[in-house]
Amino acid sequence: MRVLFLNPPFHPRFSREQRSPAVTKSGTLYYPKWLATAAGVAIKNGHEVDLVDAPAGGFSVQAVIDRINAKNIEAVICDTSTPSIINDVSVIEALVTANPSLHTLMVGRHVSSLPKETLAMSPALQAVAIREYEYTVRDWLEAKACGADLADVDGLVWRRHDGEIVSNKAREAIKNLDELPFVSEVYKRFLHTPDYFYGHSLWPLVVFDSSRGCPYHCSFCVYPQTFSGHTMRYRSVANVADEFEYVAKEMPEIKTVMLEDDTFIVSKPRTLELANELIKRGNKLPFDANCRADIGAEGELLSTLHKAGARLFCVGFESGDVEVINGMKKNNDDRRDAKYHEEAHKFVRRCQDAGIMVHGCFMVGNLNETPASMEKTLDFAKKLRPDTAQFFPIMVYPGTVAYQEAKSRDYIQIEDWGAWLTKDGLHNSVVTLPNITHEQLVSFCDRARRSFYLAPSYLVYKIKQSLTDRRELQRNVKGFMTLSKYLLHGSDHTKTDTTSKPQSATA
Repeated sequence: MRVLFLNPPFHPRFSREQRSPAVTKSGTLYYPKWLATAAGVAIKNGHEVDLVDAPAGGFSVQAVIDRINAKNIEAVICDTSTPSIINDVSVIEALVTANPSLHTLMVGRHVSSLPKETLAMSPALQAVAIREYEYTVRDWLEAKACGADLADVDGLVWRRHDGEIVSNKAREAIKNLDELPFVSEVYKRFLHTPDYFYGHSLWPLVVFDSSRGCPYHCSFCVYPQTFSGHTMRYRSVANVADEFEYVAKEMPEIKTVMLEDDTFIVSKPRTLELANELIKRGNKLPFDANCRADIGAEGELLSTLHKAGARLFCVGFESGDVEVINGMKKNNDDRRDAKYHEEAHKFVRRCQDAGIMVHGCFMVGNLNETPASMEKTLDFAKKLRPDTAQFFPIMVYPGTVAYQEAKSRDYIQIEDWGAWLTKDGLHNSVVTLPNITHEQLVSFCDRARRSFYLAPSYLVYKIKQSLTDRRELQRNVKGFMTLSKYLLHGSDHTKTDTTSKPQSATA
């Protein structure tokens, strides 16, 4: 079939695939990694594929319709997210109105968590794929191409002609990740790599996984709970190293790789094996990765990783208060909570000793949060001295324990999905705790960001870093240019207008 994989129009540079979808203050824009991987599987199975990332490329709904007509597209796979779902449904409605014979399938974490509720939003919606969707999309396309019964497509929730919504058998998670195509090949074919930027990474970059799943059960973390699960699955070391070599050879503009695994260094022996394979092959591409603060990584392992190319770890430190860490179920063993912050400081110092930078992620608004605990978090961030930091108000998404807890305690004061964003598309928490409003959570993050980034000692550090490394200078300037206006003015708490239609900017 002729199929379009669509990251639909919304706010310009709306980062739909990140763990908390929004327009970011740092200018960060995630690749549509899952969508691109599914597109690669469809190409492998003989379909004529197109891929459009509308927020990155500035496509309007009309531009997408024109592209569908020009390429005689028969089916559309549309990505979604919780804060954009009202918009995303209206995009599908517009596409189907313009092309009534179009087959459509919605994918993403929101529809995976609320499939029937999503289909009930509009009669124009035909089907939803649940959790990891590469093979569900493959089988759905095959069924549509040959007129087969959709009831045989695992992982699908769909609408019959009579309006009945049917939930098919759940699909097992992909066990052999080496079967999947290199997502970097799909990026190269369809996307403009300079459009994508991570505030903590060298630019331009590419993003791919070396594993899926996470054994930890943090209450707020959306991907393991709605997509990848808690069972670790690894690509072979050779397969990962092969993709590094592909990027180095075929995408010479790329300055770094971001390994977007849920949690890197879960298995130390496997991580060491990967590092040694990259060293053996003479890898010259720096890489960044998501990591935990309390993995107890030894200096020798970190030094080997740095030699292999490890440049920076993005670490979810979350909170400076032990009670909050306990409330978010950060550890599978509560006995580890008491030593959590001590381990975090050790990890940062060991990384710095090994030549690896750290990007710190901090969050406020979880269970047990108080005004005092928020101040502890800011103090924690300053004492850790990471290279960069982000401060987020809690964003609770359907399918997570954090969402269920907030709902059961009546902490979610706004039911409108569009309220998860401000009118400019920035993060806007909808959680109001007994002693902290959602406005106060957002305001604290604004103040914490200013306090961290405008500290004289931090500014001196960044100036020295920029003067000694031209690559870091480029990143620092690009990130600061975007972040600076938010440091000065903070966030506008005004909610997005959820009654408006999708953005109509031209391509």
